[in-house]
Amino acid sequence: KTSCLTSEMDKLFLEYYGSAVGIDTIAALEEQQDLSSDETPDFVKKQTHDNRGHPIVPSTLMGEIWKSKGMRHVSGHSQHDAQEFFNAFVDCLATHALAYQQSAHELTRVMHETQIKPSSSNEISATNDTDFISKIFMGTLRSVLICQKCGCKRTQAESFSNVSLPLAKEFPANKEARSSTRRGNISVQSVLNHFTRPEVLADPVYCPSCNSKTKTMKQHTFSKLPEVLCLHLKRFDAAANKKITDFVAFPAYDLDMGMHLPHWRERGIEVKDKTNMECSAESPKVLYNLFGTVNHKGTLHQGHYVANVKCGNRWYSCNDAFVTTVDTGNGEKEVLSSEGA
Repeated sequence: KTSCLTSEMDKLFLEYYGSAVGIDTIAALEEQQDLSSDETPDFVKKQTHDNRGHPIVPSTLMGEIWKSKGMRHVSGHSQHDAQEFFNAFVDCLATHALAYQQSAHELTRVMHETQIKPSSSNEISATNDTDFISKIFMGTLRSVLICQKCGCKRTQAESFSNVSLPLAKEFPANKEARSSTRRGNISVQSVLNHFTRPEVLADPVYCPSCNSKTKTMKQHTFSKLPEVLCLHLKRFDAAANKKITDFVAFPAYDLDMGMHLPHWRERGIEVKDKTNMECSAESPKVLYNLFGTVNHKGTLHQGHYVANVKCGNRWYSCNDAFVTTVDTGNGEKEVLSSEGA
């Protein structure tokens, strides 16, 4: 039997809806009832206020995740980090969703042919495949190489479901990084500024214009931003054999990613240009609000992940099977000051 994560996600959302209205939706789907009759179905009769709010246990979804071909490298008893799981899950979910949409499209085409209905090209294109998972989670990084000898500029695009932001040992020494943060440490905006700042590569890179290896500058910017932006702080330093525990401050509202778009962030191609690399025109506001964090508790070699999720205006802490409200107020202050984010 082939696992299908999209089907399991559908079931999970149905269970969530059923919990909100007091119906066992999965049992309702399994009931073989003639809904065209005047008799009220049993699952509607069972709907009561007392049944609302029952917990959702995604054990079936987790079982299908571990059986999925694209998830096997993160299954088993060996240790993997949350980023590995997230990458594999989003990729696998997108593959399954696209396969489901293609099957539905093919079924629609067969039905049209069977019923001998002339279907216009517009009608078929309306049901064309759309990778909605990628639309939600996938963005595009733009990598630029600039030859410091002739100014030749080369670009390359790379898709991402999350962005890994370095927390190098020397990074907190940057004056910009220490501004407006708790305990003199760093903020996520300063980490992003550091990530999109141009840097001169240590080794020369071949330039097709010069036909030789030359001193080269490299820069990353965001050419396409997803609807849901996932930022991964690289706390595991394998070279130093330790976990970086520096606190990183992040806003609950209005993280502005507009300043990291290519037009406003990329440096001019002129080699001797010593002016500010940022465009004088104000960048557009591309704002993100925080609704979830994943925190690692432990060391480089072992530990435990917990999550904080915002639902409505309240924050909840998720620790394995235990889901509790975050105590102070709506929990926002505690989430923003939590260690290990």
